[in-house]
Amino acid sequence: DVLILDEPTSGVDPVARDHFWALIVDLSRQDGVTIFITTHFMNEAQRCDRISLMHAGRILASDTPAALTAARGCARLEDAFIAYLEEASGVAPGPAGEDRDSRRSVEDLVSAGAPGHAERSAGFSLARLLSLSARESIELRRDPVRLTLALVGTLVLMLVMGYGINMDVENLSFAVLDHDRSVASERYTLQIAGSRYFTERPALESHAELDARMRSGRLTMAIEIPPGFGRDLARGKAPQVAVWLDGSMPLRGELARAYVSGVHAQTLAMAAAEAGAGRAAAPATIEVRYRYNPELRSLVAMVPMVIPLLLVFIPAMLTALGVVREKELGSILNLYTTPVT
Repeated sequence: DVLILDEPTSGVDPVARDHFWALIVDLSRQDGVTIFITTHFMNEAQRCDRISLMHAGRILASDTPAALTAARGCARLEDAFIAYLEEASGVAPGPAGEDRDSRRSVEDLVSAGAPGHAERSAGFSLARLLSLSARESIELRRDPVRLTLALVGTLVLMLVMGYGINMDVENLSFAVLDHDRSVASERYTLQIAGSRYFTERPALESHAELDARMRSGRLTMAIEIPPGFGRDLARGKAPQVAVWLDGSMPLRGELARAYVSGVHAQTLAMAAAEAGAGRAAAPATIEVRYRYNPELRSLVAMVPMVIPLLLVFIPAMLTALGVVREKELGSILNLYTTPVT
C-alpha cells in the first residue's frame, strides 16, 4: 500500500502534529505502508527513512537524514540543507564559526534560485484565477457545512432581512370619537377609513375609553371630531380635528401623522370644492410622483440593500467557520484565512 500526503501538518498545533506522526510511524512499521510526505519542517524530515531536499523544482540531494547531515559535516539537518542551498545557488560557504546571519539569508537564496520569479508573480493571470476557482469549487463540494452556509445561509438571511424588516405603514387601527354626529363627520370618517393605510375600529364613546384603548395597544390612532364640525365646514371654515397617535415607534408614528394630515387636507379641499369655494385660492399646485418605487414599499428597497450586507457578513462567517473546521478536522485545506498569493 502507498499513502501520499502533501504537507499534512501545516497549520496544526505541535501536540496534534506529534499525535499524527505517531499514527504515521505505526502505519509504516506495523502495517508496512509506504508513505510519501512533503513537509517544510526539518524535525519532521528527521523522522523519515529517506528524504529528498528540493529547491526551485530540482532535487538537491536524496539519502537518509543522517547521511545527508554527515556528508556536509554539519550537526543539524537544517545546516546541511542550507549548505545544499548555497551550493545550488553558487554562494561560497563562509569560514567555520562565522555567523550564518552575516551571510545571505535563506530567503535570499530561495529567491535567487528561482529565476524569473518576480516576472511570473507580477500581473494578473487568468490561468491562475481559473485554477484557484476550480480548487475552491472542489473544496466547497467536499465540505457540506461551508457549502450549506454559503448557499442556504445567504438565502435565509436575504429572506429574513428582506421580508422581516418591514418599514411599510399600512392598516393602522383607528377609532373616532364623534361629538358632531353629522353627515359631514360621517363622510370625514369614511374618507379616512377608505384609505389602505387605515383600518376602522368600533367608535369611541368617551375620553376614558379612548385613553384605555390607546394604552392597551388596540388603537394606533384616535380621532376626535368636535361639535359643529359639519356646520363650520359648510360655512367654508377649516374646523380643527384632534388626533392622538401612538408614538412608541417614532417612524411609524411620523408616517401615520403625515398620512392623516394628507387625508384631512384632501377632505377639506373636497368639501370646499363642493361648496364652490377654495378653487381660486390655489392658482398653481404641485403634483408629486415617484419615478422609482411609486408605492413606497420597503420590500423593493430592502432586498437590494441586503445584498451588500451579505457580502460583508458571509465572507467573515465563512472565515470563522473555516478556522473552526480546521481545528476540528486538523486539515489545512479548511483554513481559508491565508490570502492566495
